[in-house]
Amino acid sequence: MRIGAHEIPNALIVAPMAGVTDRAFRKLCRRLGAGHAVSEMLSSKPRLRGSVKSLRRADHEGEPGPIAVQIAGVDP
Repeated sequence: MRIGAHEIPNALIVAPMAGVTDRAFRKLCRRLGAGHAVSEMLSSKPRLRGSVKSLRRADHEGEPGPIAVQIAGVDP
């Protein structure tokens, strides 16, 4: 499957799920055949950007690209 310039091995994509799709779960899903896995939702609020939870959710070290993150917020 191709999205723009990015190729994904198959059309099996793990959706972002709060409290579930952390890095370990995404890596497990990829190992079991998912073509792509989206990380948990991150807040767009600047005061939360540097929190321990936000930094952990944004950590994609060791994961193959492309990386996708769901961003939540109401103020553009």
